[in-house]
Amino acid sequence: MVLRSLNHGIIDHRSKPRYFSLMKAIPGTLQEGGASFQTTHWTLVLQAGQGEPSESREKALSLFCESYWPPLYAFLRHRRLTPADAQDLVQAFFVHLFEKNILEHADREKGRLRTFLLSSLQNFLINEHERATTLKRGGNFRIFSLDDSLLEIEAAMPATAHLDDMSCYDLTWATSVVMRAWQNLIDTLNAEGKTQWLEELKPFVAGGADALPNQEEVAERIGVPVATLRTWISRLRQRYRDALRVEVASTVANPEDVEEEMKYLHRLLIS
Repeated sequence: MVLRSLNHGIIDHRSKPRYFSLMKAIPGTLQEGGASFQTTHWTLVLQAGQGEPSESREKALSLFCESYWPPLYAFLRHRRLTPADAQDLVQAFFVHLFEKNILEHADREKGRLRTFLLSSLQNFLINEHERATTLKRGGNFRIFSLDDSLLEIEAAMPATAHLDDMSCYDLTWATSVVMRAWQNLIDTLNAEGKTQWLEELKPFVAGGADALPNQEEVAERIGVPVATLRTWISRLRQRYRDALRVEVASTVANPEDVEEEMKYLHRLLIS
């Protein structure tokens, strides 16, 4: 599933109209008025890369890798590496990234994780080929699993065949950001107990090539006035936009870069 448009939102869940107070702010996010950027993907990994190994440190590193392996893997596959080689090299790259504390030396004043990680991977392939090959053959460096979404990434590869390597990377990055934002919102709505009408409302906020359902028919099916349904959809779209902005904010070093990244994400997904 690709949530295509930034003008679409996401869903609320649970049951009757009174449960759809979708505009509640999420603590610690941009919804509370310019939220601090203390908890970003940058700082997560910088913190996780420090100190002695621990369960929380390993979890942080694993979560970071799981978030960013899809575009790196797609980039390598687009360069005609086999699936096995691309998997192994992405794993080896992350080991290198953390062993050498590469993120600690990054110029965060210019920091966008998507560009930093791609340039770091390219340098790794050029300068560390022999080491990467050794790691790849060793098979003892795996720090995260590709199993859950590998088939989905592979299935999407034909759609990027006409793109160059970097455009393939950026489009996969954009799709990953959108999916994380969607999942984060779903988790929030689950915690709020607002999940009952998710499947009914999702087509109105997810976008895609299919025609949207008839609103009158959906409203009748779930037993609410059309005006109420439209209010839910509007609020849900706003919450999705907020969730997406929070996710984009976590990938840049400076708050000033968020709007530009949002526009770039939009261009990628509608192209």
